[in-house]
Amino acid sequence: MTRVRRFAPWVLLLVATVLVAALLSTPQADEPLHPRNNGPGGAQAVAQVLQQQGVEVQLVTGSADLDPGDVTAGTTVLLPHTDYLGPESGPELVASLTGADRLVVLVPGAQTRVGEALGLDVSTAWGSGIPVVADCDDPFARDGDRLSGWDVLLSADGPDRTEVTACYPPGAGHNLGGGREGALLTFPATEDRPETVLVGAATSWTNARVTEEANAALALRLLGGGDRLVWVLPQPGDAGLDAAGSLWDVLPRNLTAAVVLLTGAVLALALWQGRRLGPVVVEPLPAVVRASETTSSRGRLYRQAADREHALRAVQAGARRRTAPRLGLPRSIDPEALADAVATATGRTAAEVRTLLVDPGHLPDDAALVHRVRQVRVLEEQLSDPARQGTTDPSTTDPSTTDPSTTGPGTTERTP
Repeated sequence: MTRVRRFAPWVLLLVATVLVAALLSTPQADEPLHPRNNGPGGAQAVAQVLQQQGVEVQLVTGSADLDPGDVTAGTTVLLPHTDYLGPESGPELVASLTGADRLVVLVPGAQTRVGEALGLDVSTAWGSGIPVVADCDDPFARDGDRLSGWDVLLSADGPDRTEVTACYPPGAGHNLGGGREGALLTFPATEDRPETVLVGAATSWTNARVTEEANAALALRLLGGGDRLVWVLPQPGDAGLDAAGSLWDVLPRNLTAAVVLLTGAVLALALWQGRRLGPVVVEPLPAVVRASETTSSRGRLYRQAADREHALRAVQAGARRRTAPRLGLPRSIDPEALADAVATATGRTAAEVRTLLVDPGHLPDDAALVHRVRQVRVLEEQLSDPARQGTTDPSTTDPSTTDPSTTGPGTTERTP
């Protein structure tokens, strides 16, 4: 029973993950322009209307599943995008479709390199999105037809652009000067490809917009001309070795839901099993050390290391900390400014006060350290006694008073 209780949550979590991943990875359609997607971005409405008109709609997932022998006369091939087709795999796919009557390619965005993917001399730019009129001589377009959902402006470049038919230009008479620009470009059939039609209005064939203007009419004319429609959905594996992309681009699209679910499960497990910090525990100290003992120990360490400059800096820092409040100044005042204020209050020169409170100077021996510390103390006493301000204690200037040989037996020298 102990083992069952230990492993039961893990087994249930694994089963739930597999079930949810299987449900989310079904080929239904959140994929744009999928013939089985009944959402706003899908194209199920166009596929069903074509089937009602007697056109056989065959869905092919990936070009690897496409048999060129099945692409014969009376067949129309639709590519809803060319995202996974590279400079080598794309032209190879187009060459395998020479037996078809027509190849229709949707261009969903201006960032799509449709010319590079299909081996065509075509450039793209974003369309204005406003409805456009056919304004061309093409069997797929009718005079007065208006197309909504114009996403991409297609431009045929190169010396062979005169053979290209451009429909739905940005404005009336736009191509009279010899240009070939519009939302629809028709390339004639050659030995390497069938008749190829590029459509820069992919959103006009979605379930949400196919009933607007003449969108449905254009879709049925382009896709319903034969008895059979092969709806090819390129997959990451179609890119081949020539396509540059990230790891996420080559993973199956249905894997996204599984990755998100597994990530959430791992985070939930981490929160459930993770260690949490408890309250702060107060631990009694094994021994109590008095502050005076700490100060004396530090002084002995300074003396043992002969670090007189460090000891003097500690004395000066304490003197500055005590002196500033006596003059009504903040403790954080700059040491140079404090030295000037002390010089003004005591009548001493600024250089002398700066030497006592700021500059550690050079201390050749312990006697020099003791002499300097006494001078700092006298300066503090001079500030604390208003009667002594403006005068100078002779003991701070007479070197004989600091000679260790003159120190009586009853005197005691304090070291920091």
